[in-house]
Amino acid sequence: MPLFSKQQTSSQTVNVPPDLQLARTEQRWASYQPWLERIGYRLRRRYQPGWTPSWLTSGLSMIESEDALQIHIYGQVMDAVRTSDGRRVAMKFVNTSRRELPLWRLITALQSNPQNHCVPILDIHPLPDTDETVMVVMPLLIYYDRTDFETLGELLLCMHTFLEGLVFLHDRNVAHLDISKANAMMDPGPNLFPKGYHPAGPSFYTSSRHPLKLFGPTPHTSRTISPVTYYYIDFGESVWYPIDDMREYITGPVGHSVDAPEFKTKKPFDPFKLDIWALGDMFLTDLVKVYHDIDVVVPLVTIMRDDDPSKRPTAAQALRTLRSIIRAQRADVLSAFIRPQSPLGQRVSWSRFRKHRIEAKLLGRPPIYPEIPGLRDDKIEPLGPFTRLYLQFIHWLP
Repeated sequence: MPLFSKQQTSSQTVNVPPDLQLARTEQRWASYQPWLERIGYRLRRRYQPGWTPSWLTSGLSMIESEDALQIHIYGQVMDAVRTSDGRRVAMKFVNTSRRELPLWRLITALQSNPQNHCVPILDIHPLPDTDETVMVVMPLLIYYDRTDFETLGELLLCMHTFLEGLVFLHDRNVAHLDISKANAMMDPGPNLFPKGYHPAGPSFYTSSRHPLKLFGPTPHTSRTISPVTYYYIDFGESVWYPIDDMREYITGPVGHSVDAPEFKTKKPFDPFKLDIWALGDMFLTDLVKVYHDIDVVVPLVTIMRDDDPSKRPTAAQALRTLRSIIRAQRADVLSAFIRPQSPLGQRVSWSRFRKHRIEAKLLGRPPIYPEIPGLRDDKIEPLGPFTRLYLQFIHWLP
């Protein structure tokens, strides 16, 4: 989950005004710093022993300072650098008495399956002072819609990935039960943000020349140029049935989908159909209501959110419908610019998209990239030398 929060509580950090001190949850992570260093994880400057805010002496304001950014107020997840290879990771406290950890380990064991789009466990470390909680290490992720979708092809690939991931879970009798924007993430990889991004505030970045200073907004390329990886996270609410015959209805509200029709009554409901509604609602809120020119997905999203769970498709049926939609689109439609409905929400200008589109042509990118195996065969004709030279010239114009 993203780690930035404006909320804080007080601590006893020396020379720091009470409203700027480490939150209680941050203090816990800071107390583990020596142990984390020994096992190969380096925390940010803010969580080092004897931290004093850099803005007290650097000449920068607090809002310009890298070490002013906090983790999320709940404090269950912290970012770090794995010292063995320099990889940035996220670390999460997981209660050993809950079903989250064994289910997560089971799903991770199947990560070689190309339909598995659940975040894998990289490592598990028992905490040095308790047996009730362990620290799980996973890739550092950000919200899946943190940058704009620029084309219909990019958006449809995202929807396909999350639907395919849901089919993977449901085929193994796992209901996620907490599908939402908070738990639908992406790994931007090394290239989506050419200058990197701050793990606690992806709108900002730092530089090696000025490591204490925040710069922003963070520049980015497109998903077609620099593909991302989408993941489901957080299996704390999930249920798993070892065999089909053990599937059963459940009761009570779960997850973020507080408006789901199932919660308007006290009747038992099918957890798998709730997943369908929740994913459809996420698509509606984050995509359909945000972008123009994506009417082709509206009927599918609508039926996924049907008030009657029995009328909703299964995950496999919804995926087949989406694949038919993707297959029916012309390549030029998939490659066309999709505009946000609100000008205030537009983070990519037409001129910036044009540069991205030219770069994608120079790279020989198909309208959906990475390509979905067995779905489309968009033949990309090689560029002639004069066309390539012309596009390179236009690409470098201001």
